[in-house]
Amino acid sequence: MNILVLFSYGSLRTLDDVAGFFDDIYHGHATDEDIASAEERYQSMGMPDPLGAHTHRIGRALMKRLIQETGEKWHMFIGNHHAQPSIESVAETCAEMRPKRVATFGLTPFDSVTGNKAYEKKFRKHFLALNNTAELVHIAPYCDHEPFVKVLSDRAETARNWLPADVRNEVEIVFTVHSLPGLPEVHQKMIGQYEELARKVATSVQVKDYHIAYRSGNPGQRWLEPDVLDVVSDLAEQDTHAIIFVEALSVIENLEVLEEVTGDAIQKARNLGMQAVQSEYLNDSIDFIEALEEHIFNSLS
Repeated sequence: MNILVLFSYGSLRTLDDVAGFFDDIYHGHATDEDIASAEERYQSMGMPDPLGAHTHRIGRALMKRLIQETGEKWHMFIGNHHAQPSIESVAETCAEMRPKRVATFGLTPFDSVTGNKAYEKKFRKHFLALNNTAELVHIAPYCDHEPFVKVLSDRAETARNWLPADVRNEVEIVFTVHSLPGLPEVHQKMIGQYEELARKVATSVQVKDYHIAYRSGNPGQRWLEPDVLDVVSDLAEQDTHAIIFVEALSVIENLEVLEEVTGDAIQKARNLGMQAVQSEYLNDSIDFIEALEEHIFNSLS
């Protein structure tokens, strides 16, 4: 018996999960006002949390393909950084099941010290404390997997074609990812992966001018820069006519990117007189799942 574990920042399945999710983000110090505000934001979407919904559907699809390809039995779990079931509890459950092999995988494409690397380290520690006989494989991030690059480029090309013909050839791309705390030197691997992915997508779409940006940095603290809203302001001053926003980290839509990219960044660009469009989130689209399947199979073979 084998197990596939998908790591997630926080895949929520019900509004009842929101309070615990935000209390964990606030390290147990979320106020009643914080929780009420968070619940109101989720309710305002008018649909289930897309990160939770798409992550579970992707997991089921990957497990089904693994069963078909290997002829073996597979179970799938989602281990959350800030929600239940947690990475720690999933690791303990997996260890107690006495599997032959456990494969862990993050659905974000980069190798960040506070993301996939931290999740892997946490899972490994708790799993090995109870089971040191099973094969434990961490599947590397897929930022340089060409089928994934092709899928992201396809969405950027679709966004470009959506723009009016008179600005289509003057468009510039603004890539975004969640910022990280600390000096750039600490995050050189992730930054290099991000910059290389942006270069490949811009080249594929044949857009010469593109920009690296970050979002969600905490004001007054040292986070990776430049902030996406500052980049938008700079482009307006340079008489840029049109922008395509490409979110390169959260390939599955979630409340945060919907607010910060789909909402704030696009609205600011339009308020400054620019045409603005965003590439679609990959979510549980078939070409994205097929790219993930190929990457996983290559890693496990």
